[in-house]
Amino acid sequence: MVEWFNAVTWGVFAALSAVNLLVLLYRTPWGARLRPAVLRALHRLSGRDDLRWLDWQPLLVAAAIAFAGVSAYGILSGQYGCHPPGVSDPIGVLNSGKAFWAGLDPFKVSDCGGHLEIPYGFAAVLLSAIGSFGGLPGIYLVWGAVALSILPLAWLAGGDDRQYVTVFVATSVLLIPLVSSQIDGATNAIVPATVLLSLYLAGRSELLAAMVGGFLSTARFPNLLPVLGQTGSFPRRRYLSFAAGLLVFAAVTGVSYARWGDDFLGPVFLQQLGRRSFSLNFYGILLFQNWLPSSVVVEGVQVVATVALVLAVFFWVRSQVRAASIVLVGFTLLTPFLSFNILVWLLPVALAGARARWWLWSVAFVGSLNYDLALNVWAWDDGITWPSMVFDVVLTGLLLALFVDLWREERAARRGTQPPAPDRSASSTS
Repeated sequence: MVEWFNAVTWGVFAALSAVNLLVLLYRTPWGARLRPAVLRALHRLSGRDDLRWLDWQPLLVAAAIAFAGVSAYGILSGQYGCHPPGVSDPIGVLNSGKAFWAGLDPFKVSDCGGHLEIPYGFAAVLLSAIGSFGGLPGIYLVWGAVALSILPLAWLAGGDDRQYVTVFVATSVLLIPLVSSQIDGATNAIVPATVLLSLYLAGRSELLAAMVGGFLSTARFPNLLPVLGQTGSFPRRRYLSFAAGLLVFAAVTGVSYARWGDDFLGPVFLQQLGRRSFSLNFYGILLFQNWLPSSVVVEGVQVVATVALVLAVFFWVRSQVRAASIVLVGFTLLTPFLSFNILVWLLPVALAGARARWWLWSVAFVGSLNYDLALNVWAWDDGITWPSMVFDVVLTGLLLALFVDLWREERAARRGTQPPAPDRSASSTS
């Protein structure tokens, strides 16, 4: 059964990578020979020869069916159940939601005969609490809804190119395969969902966008970084919006600390800052070789560099999409724990333009190979670490190239040599 499941996983990865690449080629001179075949396929599906007929609803339905199928298989087969020794993250998330309603500590819960610390903050615990009414299916329903909301939000924030952007996001291996393969993927999806929602709301109310982003960022605290960074591009109330987002986040965090104390602060903040499990960027090499010291100095340098990045974006980047994208990519370069699940945070980068989407496809492809093959099979099962270290270098190079490219496009836009990336959706959302 495991071999069958792995075969399906690799088949889905190969198919989606190819389709996602085809979507990219469709807009380039290199794809000129492929375009007639794509147009014929579109005509058979819709009777039209373009993407204007395509709304986000059919993409959402297809994604929901895929997510529901994988989740149902995991629940019914017992894959998400207890298999001692060890823990079950889905059961831990479920117990966290139940503990919240019972007035107990939702950040340290029992799990498969042991104990599990929940690294997600108040907004995430609240969502888990809502899902806990339905048991394990309810947890997957709630977090699946969060993950799948990325598609309509990409549509709303995608501007005039919303059809193409939404198709690209829907076919990326960073969406359905990642969020459905494990619960941590679905819970991490709240980060791109929050960024996309704040981008959309900014066109309606800058203060509301910052405040909603500040509250939802309590689920995963690094999510506050792109929310604050993009407020610098607001034409009005940029400082007030920055302060409002930060104040909402600080208020919810303060109330959580007052209620749960160190049981909240440790798992959600301190342990995440110092986490050293593995990493898909260059830190992975340092971890493999035991060259990365676990010290306050290292974490302090990372914090200072991250704050400096947010401030630089706030003061100098005038495209909301690129501001959020630069901070997200910068974080993946600076964090010493770049897990495969964190790569889902990069999906809003798809809105930043054609070049950014090419880099994003490459990051998704290399990151998937590194995690699913080089780490899961060769390193952790067979003890062969050098392929993963090679992929760490490649992925770091791709992320760095994307980071530099986003800054270069921002500079070009400020000089007026290219149109700015779309920041808000058009007034019509249909």
